[in-house]
Amino acid sequence: MVRGSLLLKYYITQNHVRTVAMLSTAVRLSKEICEHRHLLWSMVARNLKGKYTSSYLGVAWHFITPVISIILFYIVFTGIMERSIDNYWLYLCVGMFPFTFFQENLTSGAGCVVSNSSAIKKMYFPREIVVLSQILSTFITFMIAYLAVIILSLFSGTSMGANTIIFLPLVLLLSLTFATGYVLLLSAVTVFVRDIQHLIQALARILFWVTPIFYMVTDLKGVLAELIWYNPLAHFIDLYHDMLYFGIAPSTTQLCICLLFAGVMFTTGAIVFNKLKWKFAEEL
Repeated sequence: MVRGSLLLKYYITQNHVRTVAMLSTAVRLSKEICEHRHLLWSMVARNLKGKYTSSYLGVAWHFITPVISIILFYIVFTGIMERSIDNYWLYLCVGMFPFTFFQENLTSGAGCVVSNSSAIKKMYFPREIVVLSQILSTFITFMIAYLAVIILSLFSGTSMGANTIIFLPLVLLLSLTFATGYVLLLSAVTVFVRDIQHLIQALARILFWVTPIFYMVTDLKGVLAELIWYNPLAHFIDLYHDMLYFGIAPSTTQLCICLLFAGVMFTTGAIVFNKLKWKFAEEL
């Protein structure tokens, strides 16, 4: 009994020490990021301009690309889907823009540390800023696009309801946390294994077809109807459709699942990134 009591006290003490150490690290990192906030926002601005710097439409391409996809899918599938999905254009918009946010962070986010190699090798700053600049730039374009979707839906007579106002900020926060987690994880690992970027490109194409963007999960049958729920993005997109298309409150089960995905992914990404970031300059 005495030995068991001592082991329990030791275990509790060790956990307390780890918790205090993690909180101390988080506070210190937050202070460093605040001190380098000007660098963060300059990186965000650069990411927003990105590859469209020399084009006439510039940042507008961030919105034009998903809109073209929406128009294409509307033309191709409207005759099939409108029988079961009213206001099919709205259903497409509600699902397409958050998926574009997730996909952009998956494909571009994985290489964000590598693409900023010159800055990382020349100067010191919290390496997390690179990831935050990637996430914030895509989130800004996502929010602008979604604001336009909400305005258009209101003009079309669709009622968002109180459920949207109450739950949308929470779902946006979960989406942001989940995306930050996998960008932290993938961007760190990609520094050491560059082939991951090519693998992610293939994965992104698969995710598009197994995420309920242009079809409803209830219309699926067979194996895909079961397998689709192993895709985390399917749960997030389902939440957006519930709030912004159906105007209903997300189910507690779906919210808990997304909370679990976001928490596990963010924790995993933060741990891996923190362990590997000290070797970035050597590997880049």
